[in-house]
Amino acid sequence: MASPARSITIQSIMNEVSANDNLFPEWILGILRCPNSGTSLAVASEKLIGQLSDRYKQSGLTNKIGRSVLEIPTQGLVSKDGRWFYGVHQGIPCLLPDEAIELDPKFNSES
Repeated sequence: MASPARSITIQSIMNEVSANDNLFPEWILGILRCPNSGTSLAVASEKLIGQLSDRYKQSGLTNKIGRSVLEIPTQGLVSKDGRWFYGVHQGIPCLLPDEAIELDPKFNSES
């Protein structure tokens, strides 16, 4: 007897995330693309999140359209070209192009 097809549900994704202790399963990262550059996305490092937090405390941050960022998320995704940061809020990535935070060139190699 053939095994039933695996259905993909939010719960199955969250279980996979919890089991791997990663922000997103690799197959999801393989699908997601940066809406500004079209490059793939990677989970932002704790170092990058810390640098953004420091910059926020010193001089504030703005998003792509110049609006002030109200808080720095504790998780995020960064474009492979190192130019854009997207916050992840309660496990959901905010991939709206205008909400992206443009990264300084010095952050490019540190994501």
